[in-house]
Amino acid sequence: MTPAARCWAAVAAVLTGRRLETSPDADWDAERLIGWLAEQGWDAGALQERRRHCQENDLAWPEALPADLADGLEFARYSAVLARVRATTGLDGLAETVHHGPAVIGPDEARLLREVPPHSVQR
Repeated sequence: MTPAARCWAAVAAVLTGRRLETSPDADWDAERLIGWLAEQGWDAGALQERRRHCQENDLAWPEALPADLADGLEFARYSAVLARVRATTGLDGLAETVHHGPAVIGPDEARLLREVPPHSVQR
């Protein structure tokens, strides 16, 4: 497996949780990787739904990189491609929160919010 094909397989594994047969003409172009993922049934919407599902069920996402794919992986390039794929498909940044309903602040937290730390006192 070429280093670029290993990268595509690694990105697919961590984002989809599945092992996908990589394209023989894999390269380091994140846009082509996104197109290939879409051909495999993993367009941006499907990836976002997978992230939502994992989050709601307290599952890890992205998944851990499989050890066999880590061997020989060019991590700098892999990280750059993964970051680009996540940014382009709307999966970068902080994950959406799962909490539904109003935030509940207990008495201890309310007291801390009312207090003024000593270093903020102006004389």
